[in-house]
Amino acid sequence: MLDMNEAEILKYARLLESALGEYIGIAIVDTCAKVKYVNKKFCLLSGYSYDELQDRDYCVLHSGVCSREIEAALQNAISSGLVWKGIIKICTKEGSCHWVDVTLSPVLDEQQSSSGNYIVIWVDISDFKQSEEKMRAEINELERSNNELEQFAYVVTHDLQEPLRAINSFVQLLKKYYNERLDERANTLISHVVSGTGRMQALIDDLLSYAQIDGTQNPVEVDCEKLLIDVLADLSVIIHECNAVVTHDKLPIIKGIPFQFLQLFNNLINNALKFRREQPPKIHIGIEEDSTEWVFSVADNGIGIEEHFLERIFKIFQRLHSRREYVGTGIGLSICKKVVEYHKGRIWINSKPNVGSTVFFSIPKSL
Repeated sequence: MLDMNEAEILKYARLLESALGEYIGIAIVDTCAKVKYVNKKFCLLSGYSYDELQDRDYCVLHSGVCSREIEAALQNAISSGLVWKGIIKICTKEGSCHWVDVTLSPVLDEQQSSSGNYIVIWVDISDFKQSEEKMRAEINELERSNNELEQFAYVVTHDLQEPLRAINSFVQLLKKYYNERLDERANTLISHVVSGTGRMQALIDDLLSYAQIDGTQNPVEVDCEKLLIDVLADLSVIIHECNAVVTHDKLPIIKGIPFQFLQLFNNLINNALKFRREQPPKIHIGIEEDSTEWVFSVADNGIGIEEHFLERIFKIFQRLHSRREYVGTGIGLSICKKVVEYHKGRIWINSKPNVGSTVFFSIPKSL
């Protein structure tokens, strides 16, 4: 039987049930964890009838499926007058299981003292947990597949290099020792072979670079100012040949993987030099910041890109021009995208044909 105090509690429990009873299970238990009242939703979730749950030990409802730590925490909350919140697994009378979000709270009297009763609220989150577990399994499978793919790309490209070097060496020896006996057509064919092996070597090198980009290395401080000076030194020949003017803001020290940022700046600046118009290239590396991230930009006055091509350019092997117009493998911007994304950033581009392009990428300040 419920005394007057318990009857008052029951009244408020039923008010709560009238508003939310369709969605939540409600129970009232005493300090011995004995069930005094349950609503229909609680019966539905537990698989027991109202009569079967009366004076039943509440903790038995999730005994055997919850850890001992959770059971101990619940018992402690009930005996000590504490609020307890958590997600637990419960078993129904028939043996099926549900995940429920549980709130157990002492009912206080007008003097804010414990009335000796607790209200328990169950919210069924089984669908959410199933979706979460499915998503986690899919993420794990995707990571496994990506790791296998990257390993495959690394092994294949690495193993392709030896026969390619052999072909190139033999053709060079053929030209060296039999050059006087070869006619113009033979020399032309040899030139095609040398050119083809050179393109293949460049493709393999880029594929290796792409496959080797991963997040396993620990981020360290990267002085972007110093790194840019090194990149410009590497590109000094082509910068001089096309009379390019390269300027930059004062670049920050960030957290990242140095070699990957070297690849990133090298590819972006090399693209700006490559896809130039007749006038000398003008390239500017800019920087902006807010409280959470750095936003870099590499702007040029080159040939630009049509708007409908902007979605394609970061995909691997995507080329907007023939090899006769511009040399390259179509991997450079894919490498840039992968580097930025491994650093938890974003990369995008604004461009106008015959005006120029600006590539932006963001890097979080905390990695």
